Amino acid sequence: MIAPLAATALLALAGAPEARALVVTETQRYRHRSIPIALAALERAGRRSPDFDVVALPSSRLLTTTALRGARAVVFLSTTGELSMGSAGLRRLLAWIRGGGSFVGLHSASNTFDRSPAYARMLGARFRAHPFGGRGRVIVTTRGHPATRRLPAAFTVRDEFYVFRASPRRRAHVLARRDARADEPLVWWRRERRGRVFYSALGHTTATWRDPVHLRLVEDGLRWATS
Repeated sequence: MIAPLAATALLALAGAPEARALVVTETQRYRHRSIPIALAALERAGRRSPDFDVVALPSSRLLTTTALRGARAVVFLSTTGELSMGSAGLRRLLAWIRGGGSFVGLHSASNTFDRSPAYARMLGARFRAHPFGGRGRVIVTTRGHPATRRLPAAFTVRDEFYVFRASPRRRAHVLARRDARADEPLVWWRRERRGRVFYSALGHTTATWRDPVHLRLVEDGLRWATS
């Protein structure tokens, strides 16, 4: 029997052939209280935008071959742990990305599928810790990318700031970093063969998902991924 939320998502997929951004909100460990507000923000962006629509998927198992065939981007919105799609579903997703699909990882998407080196390579880095939380200054290091073109040179946000097991600079183009003595990248993009990948480590708090600068970053990153 299909759970009510999953059934709703399947109906949305069936009834919206133009839907291009599939937003997965499943968690298997810690679940962020900001997820409902974040999802609502993405859905509003999809309704406003002529470039992409948003369909929420409560379970990664809904990323079937058919669903991916009709999608332009998959978004992992603060997902955590080993998702229920399992290793076979992850292989299917990675193959889809490498074949030309786009992936958008938000916040704890980097704390997902910890046992998969292939997932970490695709994303660009793997979460290690969040030693700093509170109001932090973010420096936009590259403003020529579509995701950061409309951002100020720097902005302040109250959030939880990630550091990673290895620098994403080895595999990705960093767009923004925390203003700190150490090099702490927060936002980047990369190519996974023919696919596009965009990641932002921001988004822990509900306040962040009400911040207009952060919302602009995420919306423009998603627009780039679906273009």
